[in-house]
Amino acid sequence: MKTTTEYQSNKRFKFGLLIFGIMLLVMIHAPKKVAASKSPSAFVQNVIYSNKIAIFSKSYCPYCRRAKRIFSELKEQPYIVELDLRDDGHKIQNVLLDLFGRRTVPQIFVNGKHIGGADDLEVAVRNGVLQDLLGAN
Repeated sequence: MKTTTEYQSNKRFKFGLLIFGIMLLVMIHAPKKVAASKSPSAFVQNVIYSNKIAIFSKSYCPYCRRAKRIFSELKEQPYIVELDLRDDGHKIQNVLLDLFGRRTVPQIFVNGKHIGGADDLEVAVRNGVLQDLLGAN
């Protein structure tokens, strides 16, 4: 015959086992995080549409430096993604290729609109398109 202590210990063990089983089932059947939230594609879309000005750049690129200087002269502060300083920079460039047909840098976006590279930015400044886009908030 079991003593009261043995009975309580056995009961606690079974209860612990039941809790462990429930936790295991919850973990197995819990919804997984959506992979897209960490995908390069989601990152690119988030950067483009969450910032007034976004530049996908490489820190050593002279064209990227020229684009950054233009915004600096306009007293605008772009959100800059330095692809060469990221582990997933090549994946992001592939997303830019898929979405916009270019993987070169810089790739510049203003209020969600793709401007293009540094030469395209200079043209947009000269013809007033950039100022219009910056004013369209």
